[in-house]
Amino acid sequence: MSFGTTLIAADWDMEKLAAPPLRELHGYWDQRRDGRSMPARADIDIALIPTLLQYVFLVDVLDGGRDFRFRLVGTHFRDVTGQEVTGQHVAEAFPEQFGAEVRQIWSRVVEERRPVFGRGNLWIPGREHVKWEGIAMPLAEDDRTVNMLFGGVCFQLAGRAWQAVSNKQ
Repeated sequence: MSFGTTLIAADWDMEKLAAPPLRELHGYWDQRRDGRSMPARADIDIALIPTLLQYVFLVDVLDGGRDFRFRLVGTHFRDVTGQEVTGQHVAEAFPEQFGAEVRQIWSRVVEERRPVFGRGNLWIPGREHVKWEGIAMPLAEDDRTVNMLFGGVCFQLAGRAWQAVSNKQ
């Protein structure tokens, strides 16, 4: 089932993921669950996914899922956006409306305890021709209370296959 906001089209159906690195990242998360509803942070071993690290992000869940802070963001994000958001809250990392939509969607991940993906146009004025797709997957130490999100984001130029995009395009 898909749902959306003004700027982000979101969906719970992981079969619809388009970006190969995100499909692979979801497969890794699914494998690390090991029969549970979600893995814990300790189950995520980045040494096992070296080719995906550039796309990965880890996010702290704050205030019961009403706020989020980037703990780690892969180099693909910085290379495309020109932004270093590690350590920032969503409200600091994104423009107001886009950030509010990210918080709304990620809050649903926390509440429903299942992965979601979203896609849209780059939020940077003048660079809307760059498309993005991202996935956010819950992590919980106790398999109930989501305390982190594990995810990734890929960017592409409109009409092209998923590929590396520089911040000059």
